[in-house]
Amino acid sequence: MKILVSCAMFSIIAAISGCAGTGSTQSSQPSTTNTKATSASKDAKSGPQDPLYSLTLMRQGSLLLQQGQYDEALAKFEQAERVAPGNATVYNMIGVCHLRTRTYDEALMAFNTALELVPSYTDARNNRGATYLSLGQLRLAEVDFLAVLGDSTYPHRYRVFYNLGTTYRQQGRLGAAEENFQKAITAPFPVYEAYVELAEVVLEQGRTEEAVELLEEARLKFPERTEASFELGRMLMGLGRVDEARPYLEEVLAKAPGSEIAHQAAVLLDSA
Repeated sequence: MKILVSCAMFSIIAAISGCAGTGSTQSSQPSTTNTKATSASKDAKSGPQDPLYSLTLMRQGSLLLQQGQYDEALAKFEQAERVAPGNATVYNMIGVCHLRTRTYDEALMAFNTALELVPSYTDARNNRGATYLSLGQLRLAEVDFLAVLGDSTYPHRYRVFYNLGTTYRQQGRLGAAEENFQKAITAPFPVYEAYVELAEVVLEQGRTEEAVELLEEARLKFPERTEASFELGRMLMGLGRVDEARPYLEEVLAKAPGSEIAHQAAVLLDSA
């Protein structure tokens, strides 16, 4: 299960979606990594006396976060908070770093602080809901996600539908889960993970062909994601449809040799 947080940089100035305030999400990233790296390099020349130094640190932290260097990113955001205290966006970013490293208590503290500073900070509320979901506190997660969806101006609602669907699935409310996953896959920017979760929900209800069709659609819509072929092959293998599964699993071996997902595909093929 994957939980989607809101987190991006250049909306950092105002707020960041699972990484900040009402604005960006994990998918809304700056145009290119190279551009951001150049910007961060230039900003590194700033010093603590520069009134924009806190923003410089936030930019650097965002770049590190996108590169998966969570501890280093956290250090930048914590320094930004010391330079210019009381910035809700900074606390949201600190929370995202803790969420990525699964230090959930610290993540909650950061998101709570962000929301105390700016109660209408939708990104921070989505991210707090994601933290509650990670902790298994499903009712609190549901409350936060519903509150986020109550903000009709929030641009990343499709990701929140996925998070809410995941919450309902863990609660055993399959009908509600299916409804929200459907909203996530029919959004202007469909959520790949929602296809996988929805296929599992549909399969649990005995709608086998519909489940397979959902994964086939996911594979067509997200051709760059090797895991889409893996999930389809894995489901077909589980259904005993070995001949149908084999081409998809072999595709994984060809596209991602040496990867963990390729190892899993090889294990499935060997067991057939």
